[in-house]
Amino acid sequence: MTISSKLNQSRRKIYYHLEKINKALPQGVGEIKSYPRVGLQLTDEQKDVCRKLLAELDDYSYVMNVTERVRLSLIYIAISKERVTIEKLMHLTDVSRNTILSDLIVMRTKLSEEEYDIFLKVTKAKGYYLDCHPLSKIQYLYRLLYRVYTEDNIGFVNIVKDKIVDITGFDNYFSEEVKSFLKREIETSDYILGKKINHQDSKFMIQILPYLILSYRSIELTDKDKEMVRNDFEGISKKIEYKLAEKISQGLCSNFKIELDDIEISLIVMLLLSFRKYTDTHLNSKDYKEMKEILDVFLKNLNVQYGIKFKKYNDLLNQLLMHAKALIYRKRYGVFSINPLLKYIKEMHSELFEITKSSVGILEESWKVKLTDDDIAYITIHLGGELEKELVLSQDSKKAIIVCDEGIGVQKLLLNQVSKLLKNYEIEAVFTSEQYYTVSDLLEIDLIVTSNTGIESKVPIVKVHPVLVNEDIIKLVHISNNILDKDIIFHDELEKLLHPYIQNSVERNVLKGKIEKLVSRIILK
Repeated sequence: MTISSKLNQSRRKIYYHLEKINKALPQGVGEIKSYPRVGLQLTDEQKDVCRKLLAELDDYSYVMNVTERVRLSLIYIAISKERVTIEKLMHLTDVSRNTILSDLIVMRTKLSEEEYDIFLKVTKAKGYYLDCHPLSKIQYLYRLLYRVYTEDNIGFVNIVKDKIVDITGFDNYFSEEVKSFLKREIETSDYILGKKINHQDSKFMIQILPYLILSYRSIELTDKDKEMVRNDFEGISKKIEYKLAEKISQGLCSNFKIELDDIEISLIVMLLLSFRKYTDTHLNSKDYKEMKEILDVFLKNLNVQYGIKFKKYNDLLNQLLMHAKALIYRKRYGVFSINPLLKYIKEMHSELFEITKSSVGILEESWKVKLTDDDIAYITIHLGGELEKELVLSQDSKKAIIVCDEGIGVQKLLLNQVSKLLKNYEIEAVFTSEQYYTVSDLLEIDLIVTSNTGIESKVPIVKVHPVLVNEDIIKLVHISNNILDKDIIFHDELEKLLHPYIQNSVERNVLKGKIEKLVSRIILK
């Protein structure tokens, strides 16, 4: 969808906005639809209505839908130390009393569907509150915030922060100075941890940490309750991450007068342990010897059962160990995680995904965990990045680099895919955007393949998905055949060929999609 590239927004967010626009259309005006390979097609009537709606908006206009109101209300209830009333919820969401009463029913239904034993209760003294184990409340809030920051648009994310600050007065916790401090501490933590935390995960931690601290502080805990929470975090103070968390705590206290107790420090450690890592110097630690051995059994089973071989076996083993360490901590502490690439992995690497899924029982039994499809897709990414392949380079091969800000597993998979398709190119390196801009002036290359937006260079740049889709595969084959003309796009040429024979645009686009999928499969064989 070109509009997503133009606006620098994900397709999910574009469809989210489209849904809101369709809800705002007057009765009798048909829904605006997106057609494959065509995009959004508006009738003259739809265009006129949209212009009128646009004219009625101002910079402060934002009407939350029921999902957004429910999420905002639950966040507020989860962190508020004061009595939460219907009137306060009305003020928070700018809706009527009846709407709030309806939203409260939705909240109770949503909570009943969660895996945590959390109940929305109300008393005259407390108002509305979440009744549950203290750690369950924090785990649920983490999951709720994860959905807000990954599924909702930036406008709503900002509204959540602004509304919470306005109604609670906790502006110190959410200040830009605190965010900058946390960012510096995490970015320079390598020398303490011996690990480099995934950039996306560390950014998310900085955004949500104030909410988690406020949620903990809103709970009235007895000494017995606190001891119960400490037991949940048993052994966490022995982890190297605890040193970093203590350093962060000392900095928050001395610079911003924000004092953290031992449980709040443990919350930070929980996040640090659960987040993905780019590098880890502790992979040979005896603490993880058994974990490494079971991963070795898992990989050898793939070889025996399916004949799968890997290029750099030991490198893959270490990558999986680094990933598994964080995975097990996420499972232990109930830290929610989804894989945004799951759909593409299932579609573009369906066979390897199913093989992996049929084999992870070895890991589940040993680690006493249940792996979701999101977890299995991450493992598939690591496996796909190290599958054996034949390297074919011509004598006059050109040089290319890959720029990708995803995790190391996605980077390796993308490298593997691109190397297979760009047979006349030698892939010099895989950089994050930060690394690329550091060395860009020194590079002597002919092409950049990137999954990021906003990369600038004098050499040709090819934008692809983190996991290649059919369009990307065909695009890279064009380039491998020395076709760098931006005007020569396969699906556009296909459109011209099919148009005289199939007049119906929807039927034509369905056929185009099937042809592209077939061509990409033939190319990958």
